[in-house]
Amino acid sequence: MCTVLTPATTIAGTTTPAIIANTAKAALSCVSYSVEGVCFFLSCGWTGCWIRTSIKISHYVPDVVVSTYNEPLRHPWTDIGTVVATTLTTAGSALTGRLLDSSAGGLDSNSAMANFKGADAIGNPAGMFASMLASGGMFTMPKSIAFPTVSELAKFPSKELPNIGRQWTQVPASIAETVASDAKGLLSSESLLASLGTILKTIEGVKQVMEIAETVQQIQAGIAGLQQLSEILSGSTGGALFCPGGASYFNLHFQSELDAPFWRGIVPVEMIYPQAWVPGLGEIGSGYTQTWGNLYPRTGEIIQSHPVKASAVLAERVASIIYKEAQPHIYSRVQPSGGYRYFNYGEKRKWQMLYPQAWSGCQQFGQNDSLSLTSFGDGATSSDDGYAWNLWQKYTCCRRRGVYLYSVP
Repeated sequence: MCTVLTPATTIAGTTTPAIIANTAKAALSCVSYSVEGVCFFLSCGWTGCWIRTSIKISHYVPDVVVSTYNEPLRHPWTDIGTVVATTLTTAGSALTGRLLDSSAGGLDSNSAMANFKGADAIGNPAGMFASMLASGGMFTMPKSIAFPTVSELAKFPSKELPNIGRQWTQVPASIAETVASDAKGLLSSESLLASLGTILKTIEGVKQVMEIAETVQQIQAGIAGLQQLSEILSGSTGGALFCPGGASYFNLHFQSELDAPFWRGIVPVEMIYPQAWVPGLGEIGSGYTQTWGNLYPRTGEIIQSHPVKASAVLAERVASIIYKEAQPHIYSRVQPSGGYRYFNYGEKRKWQMLYPQAWSGCQQFGQNDSLSLTSFGDGATSSDDGYAWNLWQKYTCCRRRGVYLYSVP
């Protein structure tokens, strides 16, 4: 059975103040603060060396808002997402050498179940609460949105390709023999690597810098909710340590228009992953009866008849890109800052719907509802087919107090 989250308020669009307020409402349900143990560090000075300790804790942080939509002008995050998506459509056209539209430039399928969606991941301003609590309540409002670069994409040939090769060694030989040759053909194709090189050069000429000074007034309207969130969490945890989140608040970590060569499958580099060929690998959910969809290839085309589930699967695809290094996409990696020792980073997350409904709690995608009378997302379908999700990422950390030795447990 699917988890039922109440109350779920139907809304006509979401804005920055609404996102902050709805994040605050779900905080006590979603944060899941826990003391995990103790970390041990070696600290040395002029008088010698000694062992120092710090508390090991875990909790969830609302890192980014992941949105999916049919057209940039119908972006569910109306005051920021719409402007970003429409502006970067021009950048995507420059990268691909073609006009971009909601049909994915020819990726349409004859199946009525197949469709294409745009997507992006923007740092949730409410996510800065962990940084506020970790730094004594100080934070600085951003003056501009930082856009993804090709720094992670440039690392793909040297760092991610060897990892993909190791993944293929884990595929049973009987299966690999039937599909690996096609993937290998793609990998050895001179045109694929040449396309990557061209994109790396082209994007340097696509400099998109967007001032959001006009939006700051709207952002300020949500600061009261952010301060309230800080007070709630400080009171509920006794002012305990918090792990700063990894997202850059209001920064653009992924935008499908800017990532058009890969999100639209024009450069089919996603097809060299074994998960794109072997059924059962990289699925959302588990078991052959799962009703969600495949994580790979991580493009905007999906075969899923339920629009809410389709959006959820695409959101998971975006998350699987932005929390990893050297992925074959144009994105800005979400990674935590220094000063803390992190454990199992990027492995667990949960989701809160922000649009078209505002959930009061979180849940994980992939629940098996094949035998249920109801399906995930029933009653939460958007009339404009746009969805916005709050990605709550789990962080486990301890404050650094020297050279890390070990932790218990």
